[in-house]
Amino acid sequence: MVSRARWQAAQVYEREYWRRQAEEIASGAMPQYDWYQWRAEQLVARLNRLQLSDATSGRARVIEVGCGPVGLAGFFPASERLLVDPLEDYYRTNEVLSKLRNPQAVYRAGGGEALPAEAGQYDLAVIENCIDHVRDADAVMRELVRVLRPGGLLYLTVNCRTPTGYWVHRMLSRLRLDPGHPHTFTPPKLRRMLERFGFEVLDLEVGSYAEALKEDQNSPSHKARLKARLGISEFLASALARKRAPA
Repeated sequence: MVSRARWQAAQVYEREYWRRQAEEIASGAMPQYDWYQWRAEQLVARLNRLQLSDATSGRARVIEVGCGPVGLAGFFPASERLLVDPLEDYYRTNEVLSKLRNPQAVYRAGGGEALPAEAGQYDLAVIENCIDHVRDADAVMRELVRVLRPGGLLYLTVNCRTPTGYWVHRMLSRLRLDPGHPHTFTPPKLRRMLERFGFEVLDLEVGSYAEALKEDQNSPSHKARLKARLGISEFLASALARKRAPA
């Protein structure tokens, strides 16, 4: 767990990021976001490929933790869509961002460490590129276990580093040179965390560090090229896991 001040600094960073995104969308410098709907479609296809089509039938109850202003779950076929984020009070008052939402989804303010949701009620929990932003990752995992029914599914993605990149990034994070990411992950650390909290990992996809490094090296962004030189280029790890039933 990181300090409250450290987590609040990450929230300030996150809010400022989305404020700039909204300004670019409003000015026409950035097209309307269709990324979330695309990600929802990708998740549906992956679940169907893994023969987990009960989750995509439209009858499932879905909760998303750290959804940001829009969220993947807002476009997922479900009977209930609950999306939770600590910055919801800001997002819902931003006209540009709130217009991107599916009006049939329900949004609530709250942190992953204390979800405003009943226990054992959800068939699928989504936490997309968020677990490295939270204050207490273990508390978030306990809450995900709590709200999922036995046999419920968890879809979790997080940007990862190599073992060397992990230690470099930990130093940068502690110095608050990367204020938006209080936590750092490697793919093995992600798997261990899921198993420690009683999840059976059904599918783990890991992106290519070599490709991420090359992209950063060739980027026009000075920040990206610096990440390449420091060895902290990030690559996505994406897990589907099932909550094990009590013994």
